[in-house]
Amino acid sequence: MSRIQLLGIGLAAILATGCTAVAATPADSAPAGVNQPSATSAASQSKPATAATSATSSAPANDGTATFGQAFTWEDGLSLTVGKPSSFTPSKWAAGKEKFTKFVVFDVRVVNKTGKPWDPSLISATIQSSNQEGSQVYDSGSLGEDPSTKLLNGREVTFKIAFGVDDPKDLVLEIAPDFAHDSAIFTS
Repeated sequence: MSRIQLLGIGLAAILATGCTAVAATPADSAPAGVNQPSATSAASQSKPATAATSATSSAPANDGTATFGQAFTWEDGLSLTVGKPSSFTPSKWAAGKEKFTKFVVFDVRVVNKTGKPWDPSLISATIQSSNQEGSQVYDSGSLGEDPSTKLLNGREVTFKIAFGVDDPKDLVLEIAPDFAHDSAIFTS
């Protein structure tokens, strides 16, 4: 099933059941998943640092936003961290890059402590840069695949998302884990 079909089915299910979204609160860091690699094994791999290792010590804003590197934790135990943006060069086969000349990439880390499996394929993200909407870049060759395996309770997943933007220093990223959770907003 395509991601759009899954999104439509999820939205229909929520509308049919009358569920309300789970609220989120920003925090400096998310809890660790049981499958988080140790610092020594992560350092020996060639992967760049994840959002978990780039956490900041500044407190989240009172308006419900967080800065890049902080975590949002929802009341049901789902946590999401978006690392600080880095510059990105899409491959020639990337989709979504056509209107932009500047690109950023983020490390995303989700920890599931909800007590039940959670479906990462429903994550959606949008970005505003300056006063313009950015465009998500899809580049499996450079970014890897989006997560699609259900995340069991206590486990975590990390992945990358990239966007074409007008001004890499002025970013507002809104990311929704699924239809049952409120969006998290991260700013630069």
